[in-house]
Amino acid sequence: MTGLVNNLTAPFEKLQGVAARLTMRIPPLGQRMLAKALGFDNQFPNLDPHLQLLIAARNRIGGGSLIGSSPEQSRRQFRKEMLSIVSKPTPVASVDEWFIPTDSFNIPVRHYIPKLTGHTKNDLEKRPLLIFFHGGGFVVGDLDTHDEPCRLFCQVAQVHVLSIAYRLAPEHPAPTAVEDCLAALIWAHAHAADLNIDPNKIAVGGDSAGGNLAAVVSQLAVGQSYAPAVQLLLYPGIDFANKYPSHTHYGQGLFLDQSDIDNAKLSYTANNHDLHLDPRISPLYGNLAGLASTLLVTAEFDVLRDEGELYAVKLREAGTACIGHRVLGQGHGFINMTTINHGAMNATLKIAQELKAMLA
Repeated sequence: MTGLVNNLTAPFEKLQGVAARLTMRIPPLGQRMLAKALGFDNQFPNLDPHLQLLIAARNRIGGGSLIGSSPEQSRRQFRKEMLSIVSKPTPVASVDEWFIPTDSFNIPVRHYIPKLTGHTKNDLEKRPLLIFFHGGGFVVGDLDTHDEPCRLFCQVAQVHVLSIAYRLAPEHPAPTAVEDCLAALIWAHAHAADLNIDPNKIAVGGDSAGGNLAAVVSQLAVGQSYAPAVQLLLYPGIDFANKYPSHTHYGQGLFLDQSDIDNAKLSYTANNHDLHLDPRISPLYGNLAGLASTLLVTAEFDVLRDEGELYAVKLREAGTACIGHRVLGQGHGFINMTTINHGAMNATLKIAQELKAMLA
């Protein structure tokens, strides 16, 4: 067993994605056994057994925090990990990049157009648009780290996707990211004809910090002509002010630790705790009436699970239509793991289909 463990660990040091895809072929019992041999302590027995193995292997080769003391180092590490697991990208019709001009910053964006399938009428048909804000604790992440999720949403949901590279903290603390994301929504609505999209079928969405930004932008757009039709919130961070049971239960030993959350809060708010109740930071404390129909998805083994699920409850209480469900067996960041984990892929495909139905 020791020799097998050492042989398993080495490929992760050289090419994590190849090793991760190879280990998908191992039966679940074997995955659990290898995870235990690599040091997984079985504190989360219902976690996807392949994820148990990936976490154990990542820890074995010294996988660090998502957000550490150095933003630059954290960005390099996150980008390296995300690009290491990329397989063959999901094909779409086209991908282009440009900048959205604003008074203070030219926002880099990436535009995905789907290959039209099934009952779609023709290439001239105006499609819905998903404006996507990537996750990464407001500190890490970029257009490349979330390229594959955007491709999946584009092709499976049959929507255009506009991925937004908003400015990151701590160099640009709140509310800079919100301003960039809102500007992107306003620009996209105003240029719907140029994008060949339906201005009445624009969704804003994102994962983790991106889910927070999508929720905030939705609130800020209420009553405006550019208000989105749908918001897609994937395991979002919603409340900077309070602790939840999931922070304790899942705050250590998974892909996102409580220390990552704490460092993200410090960076994003410039250590100003007075901002934690500001709806631009914590959308849980905003006006939740009249918002766009919402698809809110959480992960069972995620430190942010409970606040996300509370937000779904509060949305419904305020009269906002909200479809919410918890993905069992998965942890934080699963939309980034579709190329190396079957459960993550299945969950993301389901979300894309649900988004497609909501925008139909």
